[in-house]
Order: sequence, then structure tokens, then C-alpha cells
Amino acid sequence: MRIAMNDQRAGLLAAVCLLGMTIAPGAIAQGNPNPDATALRVGLSTRYPPIAFQKDGELAGLEVDLARGVSTEIGKPITFEVMEFDELIPALEAGKIDVIMSGMSVTQKRSQRVAFVEPYMRVGQMALIRAGDFSRFVDKGALNVSDAKVGFVQGTTGARYVAAALPSASKVAVGTSEEGVKALRTKSVDVFIHDAPTVWRVSLDPKETELLALYEPLTEEYLAWAVRKDDTNLKGALDAVVKRWKDNRNMDSTVNRWIPIRVEIKPQ
Repeated sequence: MRIAMNDQRAGLLAAVCLLGMTIAPGAIAQGNPNPDATALRVGLSTRYPPIAFQKDGELAGLEVDLARGVSTEIGKPITFEVMEFDELIPALEAGKIDVIMSGMSVTQKRSQRVAFVEPYMRVGQMALIRAGDFSRFVDKGALNVSDAKVGFVQGTTGARYVAAALPSASKVAVGTSEEGVKALRTKSVDVFIHDAPTVWRVSLDPKETELLALYEPLTEEYLAWAVRKDDTNLKGALDAVVKRWKDNRNMDSTVNRWIPIRVEIKPQ
């Protein structure tokens, strides 16, 4: 379907790095793509704020703005195809969409099925806890104990991290990041492991007083767009766009709009 289209308490040292991705902020909202060109069909899931979500019936988020910027850069209109995250790669393989722009992290397994464009952001899994449990979980080794109920979203790299790195923890699978945050608030879980953008969004909300992020990345991951393996022309065009945005070095305002970055100093 076509849809039209941020002072945290001291935590651990943030080792969060953007890769220097750049795009002129004005180019995101402006531009005049060729109306006669075949539309680029962009697949995304709206369950990943602030990367992609729906607000008041409209698509919003970092990937949505970036897709608009791509439209301007390559001179093609775009349409957004909204689906569940686990439907994106099958839809790409079946030719129902042309590119996945949905905060997808690069993994070896996914790379067997899709061709990833040059990564645009370095992120990782992080732990979200209740503020009252900070002393309990300040050492991340405390996550891997039997009385720690660790929540994660099924089918994500967070789930893979929990399975591999926290074998002793009590594991609680949830369907979405919203369910994971709710489970943390209701004490159904003690820790929620998820991608850094989600953890930033929740913990850095000025109104948030209950939940706290442990700002020590548990993994290192890269976000990138994905195209079909045989679509070398589109991959080349998108690689060039990302390279130009990196070289221009004027993306900070756009990233900061959706992902407010803060550096937290570890208490002495």
C-alpha cells in the first residue's frame, strides 16, 4: 500500500558510534523525482520506532526520511509497502518490493539471501532495566543468572544474543518491542534486550522516570538496506547515495531528530 509520509541519569559509558552517514536535511523533504519513472517499492515494518513507525496514520521515522532522500537522489518516486519484519525478505525475493529500508541489521544468514547496501549506522544490542535495579545489573555478568528474567523479541538479533550469551538466564520471548517494554514495566521481565535505537528512544524520553538503559553495547551490529542479489544496478545506485551522504557529513541534524545520542559517565 502507498502511504504518505528526541537528562538521563548517569549510566555506563556509551560506546555508540554513527558511521558518519550524511544527507542534506533539506533534501529529505524536497526534491522533484521524475513522475514518469517506475516507483521504487520500499518495504518496511512499522514496529520499530524511532526507525520506522506510524503516527496519526502516517509513516514516520529515520528510515522514512531516508527513503524520501533516496527518492530525491535517484530521481524516482517511491511507494511504501508495510508488512511484518519477518515478511520483508520473502517479499523482496518474490519481487513484491525492490528494497528493504527497515532498520535491518547485517547478518551472515541474511546475507545468504539478500545483497546489503553499504551500512549506514553502527548499533548494537543494549539492556533496558528498571531504575531501581541499577545496582543489581550494573555488571552485565549479572544478566546471565537463573533468577534474571530476560526479555527479547522473537526472530531478532537480540534473541540470538540472549540464546548464545545468556544460557543461564530465564528467557522470556515477546512479539514486539512495545510488548517487551510493557513486560519490563509490569515486572514480567527484569531486563529487556533490544536494538540500541529502541533503548535510546525509551530511556531518553524526558518523561521517563521508571526505566533506565545500561549504556554498554552488548554486540556490534550494522544497519543497512537490502536489495535482491541480482539487482546490481539498484545496489550500485544506493551504495553511491550512502557514499555521498557520508562524504557530505551533514546528516547529524536528521539522525539527532530521531535518535538522540547522549554520553553517560560511569559512576565512580
